[in-house]
Amino acid sequence: MEVVCLGCGDRFVRDARHKNQCYCSRKQCQRKRKALWQKQKMINDPDYRLNQKQSRARWAKEHPGYWRRYREKHPEKAERNRLLQKMRNRNRTHRETLLIAKMDASKSCTIAPFGQFYLVPTIAKMDALKVNLHFISRGYP
Repeated sequence: MEVVCLGCGDRFVRDARHKNQCYCSRKQCQRKRKALWQKQKMINDPDYRLNQKQSRARWAKEHPGYWRRYREKHPEKAERNRLLQKMRNRNRTHRETLLIAKMDASKSCTIAPFGQFYLVPTIAKMDALKVNLHFISRGYP
């Protein structure tokens, strides 16, 4: 029986041994299937979630300095992550949780209505756009 793949949208014939098969055998579709399974497993299975957390901690302990070196080699990605984190911090509902890492830092100042800003889309895998806003006096015609 032919069905539509949930990964790519192409039609394929289900394997007779897998009556509920929803993804074709292409590598990228199987990756999507596995990613969705892992996401659901992290939400629904506390033991799996704990195991993944411990596994990540063990990996980080065995590879000290990896993320620091990665940020040094990819400064554009590190800067983008900083910008996105600032946006996430601003969107938090509680003022007391405005900052994540610097709990003892002074209060943040308000943003000036002109200067250089980054327009960052809400979808994570897009580039930020740098814009300049200029102040125009009220007497401008």
